[in-house]
Amino acid sequence: MESNPFFDESDIFSDIDENAKKITDKDVKRLIRREDILKSKSESINKSKNLKFFYQVKLAFELIKDFSSKKYTDIPWRTIGVLTLLILYFINPFDLIPDVIPILGYTDDALLFAGFFKSLSSDLKKYAEWKGYNTGKYF
Repeated sequence: MESNPFFDESDIFSDIDENAKKITDKDVKRLIRREDILKSKSESINKSKNLKFFYQVKLAFELIKDFSSKKYTDIPWRTIGVLTLLILYFINPFDLIPDVIPILGYTDDALLFAGFFKSLSSDLKKYAEWKGYNTGKYF
């Protein structure tokens, strides 16, 4: 990931990792209840430029829902915690770069997802394969 003069990505990744440890099952259920907000925000993504990001958000949310309903439980809690935080960040209107700014709006969201998706890729690929998905669509 390129260095940014305004913030240190490693600090952000460390903060998310630390906060992921504090995520509870109650937080996961609260996020699932906000699915309408996620769908609305996802629809505003320019899919021609951010198609992988769009699919990654969808996959992450599906995983969280399947985990919460106990359909899929073969996943570390850290992965669920991190994905929950990432999606909460994505739907939060007060993120680092406001999403209403053309071109840059989803840059911070996409960078965070890309960085964590890479670090969680084995868990996410395993889930995608369990669902019968083509993993190339997401990775």
